[in-house]
Amino acid sequence: MMTIREYEKIFPDDCPNFDELRNFAEAGEFFNLSWRHVQAKNYVGVIRLPSGFQIEILPKLDAPNDKLRGLVVEMIRTLKDFSYKKFLDAELDTARLDLYEIFIRIYLGMVLDLIKRGLKSSYVEREDNLKFFKGKLLVNENLRRNFAHRERFFVSYDEYGIDCPEHRLIKSALLKLRREKLARRLLTYFDSVEASRNYSKDFAAISIDRTNRGYEVVMNWTRLILAGESFTSFIGQSEALTLLFDMNKLFEAYVAEHIKKYFSDRFTVKIQAQEKFLFDEPRSFGLKPDIILEGGEKIILDTKWKFKISEDDMYQMFAYAKRCGARKIFLLCPPNVEEKIYRAENFEVEVHGVDLFDIAASMKHLRGLV
Repeated sequence: MMTIREYEKIFPDDCPNFDELRNFAEAGEFFNLSWRHVQAKNYVGVIRLPSGFQIEILPKLDAPNDKLRGLVVEMIRTLKDFSYKKFLDAELDTARLDLYEIFIRIYLGMVLDLIKRGLKSSYVEREDNLKFFKGKLLVNENLRRNFAHRERFFVSYDEYGIDCPEHRLIKSALLKLRREKLARRLLTYFDSVEASRNYSKDFAAISIDRTNRGYEVVMNWTRLILAGESFTSFIGQSEALTLLFDMNKLFEAYVAEHIKKYFSDRFTVKIQAQEKFLFDEPRSFGLKPDIILEGGEKIILDTKWKFKISEDDMYQMFAYAKRCGARKIFLLCPPNVEEKIYRAENFEVEVHGVDLFDIAASMKHLRGLV
């Protein structure tokens, strides 16, 4: 296994499986590729190549690897689509475990919890050529198949069981993780379930309602685990595993969660609310600041996982100020950004770094400025 940071370059001498990594980089969106090296983008997590070699990618921050792993886990816990009660309550040994072990432990724990609570059963439509009649006769197919076999019936019927799209996809994910002892044990509970033959079709067939609400987050993790299958035509095997998270989204969710915690007593906190459009006629180019504080005057907080503010960023802040009616904007970035205040005639933008390892202190400092 090798551990790198965001934006770090990997050269052939650094990685014993560089050809596999290059093929992976060509197939996906997670790396920049040149003829001399492969460079990570702004994703953190882990890649397990077909050979089993792992590449762990951590945030580009000045801290030991174990602290960065712990930070990644805490940030993922604030992602609505991936937060699960067992995961939220779990104590994970980030000093001893790498991200691959942490993520897989989280996922297998979720599946085990589903099993303990009872796998859902439902009616599934089947088509089969039987020696006895049941359900509905499919006339055209029956004539084609059984013209010379009058003793058989090609029928459609409903069968009650656990072979549903959710379980087919979970079984496929467990098969992908079958190197893990717990994954092999969990597979025994899915003996009567076929592995998914078409991920897209099965995911599309899932409708989350009150009867299967407990599956929602598990299916998001399942989708993440199975996403690497899209690379199989490039790398030749189905053992590649991609568990990567966009640091922009992690940072945005992590900061928003703490803003709600520290500011809800003084403000109405709106997260990703559609405010205005850049143009009225025709109505186009929606403006959706990351966070809006309303209580007296309107204050906008925008998060950017960037170590240097660009001209385009400031044009965006200008649009927020003019169209959303905010006189004060806070641009929240990683801790080593250059902190600065930009003033115009009717508004100002303050750039601040957020200490992700002591976010409570950053929130208290910010609270004193608004």
